[in-house]
Amino acid sequence: MKKQMMTLALLGLLAGCSSAPTTLHYYSLDAEAQQPTIMTTQPLHQLVLKPVSLSGQLDRMSLVYQLEGKELHFAEYHRWAGFLDAQLDQLTLNGLSSRLPGWVVRQDGARKGPVLTISVERFQGRHDGRAVLSGRWRLLTEEGTVLRDVPFQQVRVLPEDGYGSLVSELGLGWQQLLDQIAAEVRKGA
Repeated sequence: MKKQMMTLALLGLLAGCSSAPTTLHYYSLDAEAQQPTIMTTQPLHQLVLKPVSLSGQLDRMSLVYQLEGKELHFAEYHRWAGFLDAQLDQLTLNGLSSRLPGWVVRQDGARKGPVLTISVERFQGRHDGRAVLSGRWRLLTEEGTVLRDVPFQQVRVLPEDGYGSLVSELGLGWQQLLDQIAAEVRKGA
């Protein structure tokens, strides 16, 4: 009898420890990305894109959420559908290609034309229902002379709760950043 009670207690304990698997959710920024325009004329300028650089806390698959103060939470069950830097690289290439008619925007190691670098410090949600994007972008000559060095920061109100809303706002914020970069690139041409 005692042995049966111990067996039942052990089975009950094991059953309590196992729970239904939690569903993983994957998010992609490219759903709202603009497609590059098709050029019908010979391009007049070239812009070289360097890969987007992420701060250490963003260089992971989990979405990042800032709690009060400086504490960060990495969402275990809410992840990027691919590497975040690769998604931002593709959004940047497509977005600037469509915003800069008459330009060829390249990432393939070309050396002719101005060079754009973007480093991202924050690309995350915040406890008060906001999305935060910050970092800096630089436009350099082929030789490496800095033409523009511009910090950026956006704090965007989420229209509703949820990680889907956060990802949408981060994507819209990135598109707004590309608008600003394209305007500055056109000024310098």
